[in-house]
Amino acid sequence: MSVIAVGGRRYAAGLYWLERGGPRATARTARRLGRPWCVHHGERTGFAADDPAETLGPESAEGAAPAGREAAGSGPSGLPALALALGAHIEGAFWMALVEGDGESSGDGREGGGRYALVKARGGAVLADGDEVFEDRQAAVAAFERARGLGWALFATPGLAEETSGPETLEPETRVPETLRARIGGRDVAVLDPAALGEAADAAGMAIVLRPAAPARGGRRLLAVALGAAVLAAGAAWFGREALVDWLAAPQPAPMAPRPEPTVAVAVDGAALVAACRQALIENAPFFPAWRVERIACAARFADPVLTGLVPELAGRPVLVMRWRLSAGHSEALQRRLAEAHLARRHTAQVSDGRAWVMAPLAPVLRIARPGTPSFLELRRDVDRAFGTGGGRIGYARNADGAWSVRIDAPGPLARLGPLAGGIDGLEITEVARGEDGSWRLEGRPAAPETVALAELAALGIAHEAAPAGAAAGQPETLVPEKETDDGRDTHEAP
Repeated sequence: MSVIAVGGRRYAAGLYWLERGGPRATARTARRLGRPWCVHHGERTGFAADDPAETLGPESAEGAAPAGREAAGSGPSGLPALALALGAHIEGAFWMALVEGDGESSGDGREGGGRYALVKARGGAVLADGDEVFEDRQAAVAAFERARGLGWALFATPGLAEETSGPETLEPETRVPETLRARIGGRDVAVLDPAALGEAADAAGMAIVLRPAAPARGGRRLLAVALGAAVLAAGAAWFGREALVDWLAAPQPAPMAPRPEPTVAVAVDGAALVAACRQALIENAPFFPAWRVERIACAARFADPVLTGLVPELAGRPVLVMRWRLSAGHSEALQRRLAEAHLARRHTAQVSDGRAWVMAPLAPVLRIARPGTPSFLELRRDVDRAFGTGGGRIGYARNADGAWSVRIDAPGPLARLGPLAGGIDGLEITEVARGEDGSWRLEGRPAAPETVALAELAALGIAHEAAPAGAAAGQPETLVPEKETDDGRDTHEAP
């Protein structure tokens, strides 16, 4: 945690934001992180440590610390969180702000201040790693530029630009820093008014200030000692009576142990993944004028760290991702509007800086895992026999942990690849991808069944029925999506 001064007011920046818990859980988390200060906001809690470089100035003549300061030794308690002050000032749910501290905040006399804060928020909540502090101006602007392509509403303080886009008489909200705009590719950046930011912090009041994560322990110790003494006295007085009641009462049956939650071992069905990918491409045509397909990928368990941050509900699920690049010779402004209108009906889409991407959930691709696992030599023989004779290129690799993976470049259409991928016992297809040359690539590995609770399958929208009679003989049971959904979307049932 660092203290940064903006417009003459001190704020706490660089907090670590986690999901909000109860008082005891908050205290335990603060001790584990070594951050004894916290502030709650909605369903999130920000944790802060003492700023080792912070020194307090002399107190005022009335004996009180200057505005925004606490008494020495009190740490950051009472300081407003910069991220929450920005959230109270900025209207919007998906924004990123770069804030420059006052020159005196660093104490080194450098022009423009010695500290810079970069804050990112989505859905009105600060991201876990979205509250950063930099000592170097170039590093702060570089971090701002790296994250600019995700569609944020962009904000920055006036100190980050040497001149504005209009006359000095314009209001601060209408000024656009030309220096920063040049650095970030011309995207408009709204200027933050430090005075208005301070007014927003004053309006929020105690709701955004830091406080100790755990209450003082001295009073709790005294209360515990008093309660213990009272319990001992009451126990001594009633000991004889309780012993008599226990002797006369009938023996109580032993409590029943809780029943374990039923689980099932599942693996990815390669044929189901290829079929789901093919159906999704039929419903979401990947070709439209002026845009060139860069990549199409269907992942069995989606884990892209950037895109899952935007759509967390798709993490770990089968997902189709398509990416395009604008072809040369086309107007980016015109084609961006046309592409946005074309992709507006998709599940999640974005167009920015001559690139576009779309995400769409796939039908479930899990099945009951087959008993037993073939050896690697047997698996390699079956893969070579299925794909090698059809002109496919096959490569095998072994990582540092000794686990094998297989990559299959196959020229055939998806309709032909599905039965081949699903007919190999012990092979688990993790991704189906298409490159710019139009060829398909299958990423796979030896089957690694995962044990999941039936409740988790229900949360994924998958209905699990009792295994048919053939399952006992080694035939897999396919898990199918539920027939009806609350939102009325079309669903598919396996034949």
